[in-house]
Amino acid sequence: MNEPGRIRLCIVEDDAVLREAFMESLEADPGMEVVGAYSDAEGFLVDLSGIQPAVVIMDLNLPGMNGITCTERTKQISRTTQVLVCTVQDDDESLFNALCAGATGYLLKDARPEEVARAVRSLHAGGSPMSPGIARRVLASFSAPRKQAKEWELLSERERQVLDRLATGQRYKEIADGLHLSIETVRTHIRNLYDKLQVSSRTDALNKLYPR
Repeated sequence: MNEPGRIRLCIVEDDAVLREAFMESLEADPGMEVVGAYSDAEGFLVDLSGIQPAVVIMDLNLPGMNGITCTERTKQISRTTQVLVCTVQDDDESLFNALCAGATGYLLKDARPEEVARAVRSLHAGGSPMSPGIARRVLASFSAPRKQAKEWELLSERERQVLDRLATGQRYKEIADGLHLSIETVRTHIRNLYDKLQVSSRTDALNKLYPR
């Protein structure tokens, strides 16, 4: 039975010991309810539309379909489900690809159980929790020289600001709040920049304009 007010969670983690540890620590939190735990992406995706979790804790290095592809499929099936990556992979490519796929949080597996629970609550409340080292890396990416793609010059200053925030995994509401715009105005800017860049997704837009 669903309990009102509790955050509905799924865990996708192939390490059985870690999966059980996540379940035990999160179920102990009165504000959370684990509605599914899976050892692979395929099994999770089969059940996703039926269980509609608010948050999924996602490993990246999974057997079969990897966690980045699973994140992208998750967002296609259930746009409201937020993905919190929890992985040993701290390289730039994994981070960038996970955010582009739709993850809105990124923790390393050395995070303590209470940090994971805190990250789940933050994500559910609209935040983008990240391990400190990961957050620094995201910020550093903005100080790195950007590719001098001619398409960048096509964008207005506001469209560039919106795209920068998309690159960090922010949702439309977060972008709207940060730029003091309405959500509909943000949607309009995103449609316009997609048209100018001749792309149809955030992943394609960021791949075109941001260094890997």
